[in-house]
Amino acid sequence: MAGNLVSLVMQIMTPDKIERIGAAVGVDRNVAQCAVRASVPGLLAALSRVASQPRGAQKLADAAESQSDTLGSLAGMLAGGRQSSVMEKGSRLLSWLLGGGNRYALTEAIGKFAGLSQRASGSLLGMLTPVVLGAIVQQQGARALNADSVTGLLTAQKDNIAAAFPLGFGNLLAGAGLLDPLGSGARTSTAARLQHATPTAPEAGPSGGLRHIAPSVMFLVA
Repeated sequence: MAGNLVSLVMQIMTPDKIERIGAAVGVDRNVAQCAVRASVPGLLAALSRVASQPRGAQKLADAAESQSDTLGSLAGMLAGGRQSSVMEKGSRLLSWLLGGGNRYALTEAIGKFAGLSQRASGSLLGMLTPVVLGAIVQQQGARALNADSVTGLLTAQKDNIAAAFPLGFGNLLAGAGLLDPLGSGARTSTAARLQHATPTAPEAGPSGGLRHIAPSVMFLVA
């Protein structure tokens, strides 16, 4: 399958759109950028798990089809006054796809990584879910969107998804089994990146203290 699905989503998520999402969930642009970088491959890993389950691939294909027009209207969807509607619809869709347990695990991992509350990380995932599903439709192009095509797409993208995890984030997903559909290579890659990471000096937070977001991950909160 040509193209990198993670890169496609990140190209769609321009700085302006990320800033709007951050404002909607109550965090600044830098924190929102950190959270989005983790959320996009994290969502795709979780959706790969859905596709690997009985009838899950067709369920995912149906959900993606329902968001086929999302990317064309994304700027308007993120305009003032409409964010809450997008957030609520995306959250319901994500719960339907993942179930409560896996959704909670993904939300918790993103919260720990980016320093967000459970509520803020859940809201951010709700806003990103329609975008990721719309990108799946766009990546399919003229090909029919069905269980087989969605499974083939996500299988072909598993290395790209694993490679896109920010340092330390894959480790937070591993315990919930959300890395399983990406194969043993995802766990090996995550462990190797942590082992060979060069320690980074912690940055000062707004109060002058040190802000540690996750093991081996430090982030400056503006």
